[in-house]
Amino acid sequence: MKYPLDKQNPPTVLYHAVSSYQLLEVLLHRLLFHEKEKAVLLLPDFIVEKYPQYRKLETRRLFDEVILFPYLHIPHREEERVLEDVARCYQQRVPYDITGFSHIYVAGAHFYFSLYLIENRVPFTFFEDAAGMLSRWRELDEALSRTFPIHAALASKYGLFDGSNPYVSRVVCLKRAQTVDVSARKYLDFSVEDALGGLSPAKRRKVIRFFLKRRIRTRADAILLTQHFANLGIMEEAEQRRLYEGMRDSLFKNVPLLIKKHPDDTLDYRTIFPHAQIIRETFPAELLPYVFTRKPAAVYTFDSTSCENLRAHFQIKTVRRERYAE
Repeated sequence: MKYPLDKQNPPTVLYHAVSSYQLLEVLLHRLLFHEKEKAVLLLPDFIVEKYPQYRKLETRRLFDEVILFPYLHIPHREEERVLEDVARCYQQRVPYDITGFSHIYVAGAHFYFSLYLIENRVPFTFFEDAAGMLSRWRELDEALSRTFPIHAALASKYGLFDGSNPYVSRVVCLKRAQTVDVSARKYLDFSVEDALGGLSPAKRRKVIRFFLKRRIRTRADAILLTQHFANLGIMEEAEQRRLYEGMRDSLFKNVPLLIKKHPDDTLDYRTIFPHAQIIRETFPAELLPYVFTRKPAAVYTFDSTSCENLRAHFQIKTVRRERYAE
């Protein structure tokens, strides 16, 4: 669908996000830094399965315009044809000249949209993939290489895992979560935790209500944040199941438990934790401090990056995966 071009009042800010965390991150960033400017958000077409209510981002004035970028229609093939496909998709779906934006922010920068910016020599601000991932970008490269090697190779060639591409003018990251030097002026600190806490109650409710219709009622004492190891190709689904079975048998005996699945985790935890409460709604874990009528005290995880934005609100119990691996 081609949106009508508003020549009198074109947007000045463009955001791109792929994951649930990134969607929350750019939402908060827009509210804090560009609320008064006209802003467009590019989301991947495959996000509709996760967030079919995505149009509420427009109707609730969180963004002025939301456009689905057709990643599902861009085959992973030789570089020249990928570049042609990305240019065609942008020109067909986005009715704004890419050089006309005063600010461009790209979360999920290893996706192909960044190649369009680079080909057109357009500088942009790079958001790290998740909290602390700027220091651990090789993990992202390795995970993508297992499932989409051509995609990973292009992202690596153009410096889109670590933000090293010359057209990356700024890198937004959670500085306290890094193990590499981020003291240079190029690096900008941004904390989702601090941003959420700093919003007015009314604005925070507006953000939360996009993801959740109502507060979650629970009697649980602990929250388990799952991870999508099998989906990333890190292990087989049976191995992931055994990991959580081991955690169940050693840590959660007689513990009232609430399970918050990773948005991309497809494992059925009802068969592993038959007595646990499982959250059905999809939302970023960073919202957990604000969604309960009664908040559990502790969060358990193997190594979820979302915990970097939860430490002020929960007791974080990080479990070594090797303890349960065969």
